Amino acid sequence: MNESDLVFIGGGHTHVLVLRMLAMKPIPNVRLTLISDTRLTPYSGMLPGFISGHYSKAQTHIDLNKLAQAANVRFIHGRVTGLDVDLKRIHIHNHPDIEYDKVSINVGSTPNLTVPGAKEFAVGVKPVSQLTATWAHLLAHDYQGKTPHWAVVGAGAAGVEIALAIAHRFAQQQKPIQLSLVQSGSELLSNYQRGVQKAVLKALKRNNVTLVNHFRVAKVEQQQLVADDNQVLAIDKSIWCTPATAPTWPKKAGLATDELGFIEVNEYLQSTSHPDVFAAGDVASMTYSPRPKAGVYAVRSAPFLEKNLRAALQHTKFTKTKLQTSFLSLISLGNRTATGQKMGFSFSGGWVWKWKGHIDLTFMDLFQKHLPYMHNDMEEPMQCAGCGSKLGPQMLQESLKDLPIYKQDNFPHHLVKTEDAAVAIVNKEQSVYQSIDGFRAFTDDLYRLGIVTTHHAVNDLYAMGIQPTSAQVWANICFAHPRLSKRDFQQLMSGITEALIHHETTLVGGHSTQGKETHLAMVVNGQQHHIWPKNNLKAGDYLLLNRPLGSGVILAADMQRKAEAEIVDGLWAHLLTSNRNFFTAVQNHEVHSATDVSGFGLIGHCLEMVEGSDLQINIDSRNVPLLPGVLDLSQVGIASSLLPQLLPLKNRCMVSENAQSQIIDLLLDPQTNGGLLVSVSPEVAEQLLVIDGVVKVGHVTCRMQTGDKEIAIY
Repeated sequence: MNESDLVFIGGGHTHVLVLRMLAMKPIPNVRLTLISDTRLTPYSGMLPGFISGHYSKAQTHIDLNKLAQAANVRFIHGRVTGLDVDLKRIHIHNHPDIEYDKVSINVGSTPNLTVPGAKEFAVGVKPVSQLTATWAHLLAHDYQGKTPHWAVVGAGAAGVEIALAIAHRFAQQQKPIQLSLVQSGSELLSNYQRGVQKAVLKALKRNNVTLVNHFRVAKVEQQQLVADDNQVLAIDKSIWCTPATAPTWPKKAGLATDELGFIEVNEYLQSTSHPDVFAAGDVASMTYSPRPKAGVYAVRSAPFLEKNLRAALQHTKFTKTKLQTSFLSLISLGNRTATGQKMGFSFSGGWVWKWKGHIDLTFMDLFQKHLPYMHNDMEEPMQCAGCGSKLGPQMLQESLKDLPIYKQDNFPHHLVKTEDAAVAIVNKEQSVYQSIDGFRAFTDDLYRLGIVTTHHAVNDLYAMGIQPTSAQVWANICFAHPRLSKRDFQQLMSGITEALIHHETTLVGGHSTQGKETHLAMVVNGQQHHIWPKNNLKAGDYLLLNRPLGSGVILAADMQRKAEAEIVDGLWAHLLTSNRNFFTAVQNHEVHSATDVSGFGLIGHCLEMVEGSDLQINIDSRNVPLLPGVLDLSQVGIASSLLPQLLPLKNRCMVSENAQSQIIDLLLDPQTNGGLLVSVSPEVAEQLLVIDGVVKVGHVTCRMQTGDKEIAIY
């Protein structure tokens, strides 16, 4: 049973290595959490190769989500904004605080952009994640025939590599560019051997990069740099590779910092002021034995940080951090050559590039080819969570149809033919409707789980045109020490209550338990004089859907560690968005039929709408909206574990030869927090189609023959 929380802030080089070590040898009874504002963390040593075009984004980035899954680590996607060292709380933007018992910080640093105008007009080389996101836009910018002039500010090793990488990439694309490498002094790479300096100067000359000396930037304007002696350099863009600056929040939190704001740590990488706080990498200042801000020291610190975190939690002896004073230093020269030095010797050439590439790719293989998959019995079939964890329709119908039901005149007696919500109380004025929904947890971020489950649960009332008024919760929290269980419950309930306020719904009670896994379910109640029925279709109606399909496939891919970070980010942007805006907009119009798309997929819920009628729903496969990346995942065979139970529904569909066959299975994909599907007249549809995200996915016709299928897909 977990008894303590060890939280890692940031996915820097030290942390990713430590998490990998802890995956292979966990600390007993300790829960690990990683907080990062990005799912992808770049390996800085390969950034020049990425800019040059020698490496892809996938080759140069570590997927923190996949690492966390492999290492059995909770992953919280959020930006840390502060620390309360007295209450041991981590403040996160748009997220409840995360509590810790021990915390380690490895968030890196950024170039000094305090020069007036730099934040508005300059691009920092760090954080690397932001630069890689910006690089594609910079590269694709149209200067309308003009040769752009870019300046790289800072002529250290990083500045040299970036300038030469940019020059090589533009040359490969046969695009003109003027490049300047700006430094405040006059000696290039003064801490490097003469051989390295010569190789770099030769590469700068070969790539027509102008070295601008004695230019200390005092102001950045939109199209020029201004020096402290009033020199002016006209440019179109500046990329900054200046010395590192620290984040502001560690000092504000009261942690001991050096004069530049970096966290002071002792020989155990432990804060000199707060023993429950550790730090490594650029954000740390090793006051006992100062080292420059270099990736090699972050990597070499990992074994010592791992040992000392383990010692702090197990109350054993600490290990002093011992890092070498000199190290192999390699500089990429744009093309597939490099220069470097070690122990007084310098060297250059293509073989140095190959050597550097071997070192870099070997490091990345630790997180791409050789992740330590721990804590999972891979022989057991993986079962989906979210709506993919539900029972199939045939199993439900066969199990429910013969159950004895106590009959009352006010209530329906047919369990297998129900609306999205059921009548719970009948009075003279209006009925009270009630729905229940929930599932196994599909994320370790319980705050987000609470939000999504709430959005999902209220959809059943929205699908009937009912405003929810009250809700109750059943929460089953995974076994842990009572102190950790309290933290989990607070995270979960924070998400639920925040979402209920969004839906103008009151939490009135609930029930809580503990078990092997986290589960969450909600009962939602509402009142309405006139409801939208599920199966009251009219011939000629248009079917409108306000949200894309594909959440079941992406959740399945995520569980299998096969979903790329951008796809998972897109999924969460979708899951955290509710249907409330569409619901309120549709309330002002006549709706013939409505439902929400959830566990039985679009086809399953369309079949419920057409059940018992002589009508046919026609689905236009070309118009069905899909989440980004889901089609590619489906084409390689990834699907929800519920799909086999839904496939028999195809027998009730007629598929045209012109239908896009690759999306047919996606029409059966179980949706978590799926969209609302409404059947309205063409006149009403015209007014609703102006709403962002709303599309016409089909229309309703009479069946031509008795044997016609209920659904036609074309």
